[in-house]
Amino acid sequence: MGLRGTGLRLLVAGGVGASILLASALPTSADEISDAKARLQIIGKLKGTLKDNLQKAQAQEIALQQQLQETRDTINQTIDKIAAAERRIAELEGQIAALDAKIAEEQMELRTTKAEYATFVRSTYKSNADPLAQLLAAPDFQGFLNRAVAIEHLTYLANKLIDHIHKVDLKLHEQQDLIIAKKKEADKQRADLVDQKAALVQQQAHQQDLENRLRQSIVQVKWELTAIDGQSAALAQRIADMEIARQDQLIAEAEQAAWQQAQFWMQHNLFTLPGAGAGHSTKYPLIWPLQQGSITLLFGPCTQAFEPPGFGYAHFHAGVDIAYSQGSPILAHRNNFFSLYGHLLGFQVKAGDSVHQGQLIGYEGSTGNSTGPHVHFEYRYGGQPTNPLPYLPPNGPNTFSQ
Repeated sequence: MGLRGTGLRLLVAGGVGASILLASALPTSADEISDAKARLQIIGKLKGTLKDNLQKAQAQEIALQQQLQETRDTINQTIDKIAAAERRIAELEGQIAALDAKIAEEQMELRTTKAEYATFVRSTYKSNADPLAQLLAAPDFQGFLNRAVAIEHLTYLANKLIDHIHKVDLKLHEQQDLIIAKKKEADKQRADLVDQKAALVQQQAHQQDLENRLRQSIVQVKWELTAIDGQSAALAQRIADMEIARQDQLIAEAEQAAWQQAQFWMQHNLFTLPGAGAGHSTKYPLIWPLQQGSITLLFGPCTQAFEPPGFGYAHFHAGVDIAYSQGSPILAHRNNFFSLYGHLLGFQVKAGDSVHQGQLIGYEGSTGNSTGPHVHFEYRYGGQPTNPLPYLPPNGPNTFSQ
């Protein structure tokens, strides 16, 4: 009985202890209940924001992986071009060596011919064999003619041979100059390709670093989504703000890297711009990337602190911002210049695809330093931002495409 009573008291004590612990984890007043609801609302909102940003980061990671693959392919192509240039250089060096030998041979023949002719003239002079006397000593008039023709022919042949050798030598030197010029061009091409490869390798390293950092950020956000339910609202807010800011910065860096890659490829003719199709606008060079919505920021100086300096201003907006519903389709523009689309939610095309005006290329989003869903549209010519409004149909975003 004593043991049973002790056991019962322990069980009751244990039960009371559990009840006390459970009660301490639950709100005991209206204020606490209100705080708990507020915390759940904040946590729920933060989870939604983190998931949205995670989706953007994952889309950007895929784009970076595509860029990396394009860069790797271009590096391999450049290596093949360097090898081809080196084979061409070796071939031209062989041609130059053969021409050098041929020129040396022709020059030797010229010297030999001149020497033999000089020897003939000297021997004739030393033997006192006066050509006129030889002619007069002919037994008859026919003999005189034969000797005259022979002497004239010998002199003619010697002069003709020397002239021929001179012409051959001149032609060989012209060929040599041409091949040397081709070799210089091939040498420059190889040097340019080596520089191009070095720049591509550097570009690849930067893209790989961005991809690694973005992947780590994605892993961190995924972890935060599992841990956030056990965090205070204040801690969850701080962590979410930090992770979102980090991802937005990485997304902005990745977008800039894509632009730099496009500029580099244009400068080095690494792709061929497609020609204008039958559906391209004939009246205006551009169409609106968003065909409805409103312009929220024009091209030119601005007060937004996150806009970089440009054209002598502390902050310069290099494009036109068009706001509409998130996820709205973004349309491509005409060829022969570069257009840039910022803050996209997702992509419908990948690096290396050929696109035509009016084609769906992505969806409006709010990634990076953004005040809300919109597309940042830039028109760049020769690498320099240019106001796109004069090239767009008038009266704001519309469907005009004639």
